[in-house]
Amino acid sequence: MIGSGRAAVLVAAFTALAALTACAKVATDDSVEEQIKSQLGTDSSDCPTDLQGEQGQSIVCKATKGAEAFDVKVTVTSVAGDTINFTIERVGGPPAVVTSTATPDTDTDTGTATAPKVEGRSVAQSVLTQLAADGKQVDEVSCPDLAAEVGATQRCTLKAGADTYGVTVTVTSVQGTDVKFDIQVDQTPITSPSR
Repeated sequence: MIGSGRAAVLVAAFTALAALTACAKVATDDSVEEQIKSQLGTDSSDCPTDLQGEQGQSIVCKATKGAEAFDVKVTVTSVAGDTINFTIERVGGPPAVVTSTATPDTDTDTGTATAPKVEGRSVAQSVLTQLAADGKQVDEVSCPDLAAEVGATQRCTLKAGADTYGVTVTVTSVQGTDVKFDIQVDQTPITSPSR
């Protein structure tokens, strides 16, 4: 079941998956700092130590963007051989932002290009990844395609155990094929078993 603290966690988190090849299953602090700058667009980042290549291990780094300073939590999600996969999560600050790629669509009747969109399965995977990174138990997420236009919204469904929740996804920025969007999970389930 999705807990009531979920909204605060979603508002505080920016997640980006990153993979680094590591020697001896360690991502150096320098390489993690570079990923933070790349994924969050920060001006600077400073991590206190290397990131140990064990699932669940985490470090909290400091970052700045303009005059704003904030913490960034980096958590190992999996290790495959010498590759360490981890999430980068902004602690405090603006709403959760997930990045996805837009693809242009073509009107099959006229053959002309229409507004780009993010495929529903990509939106659903981003929502699932975000919530799993926040430690939420999620079984399945289903989303329709999302228009790659600032302000566009779409409703998704999320299954957690026997409960089904609504999820609102809202596009916050579009730069070329890079689309960022907020995720907001409803407080109460749409459906739940008889109690």
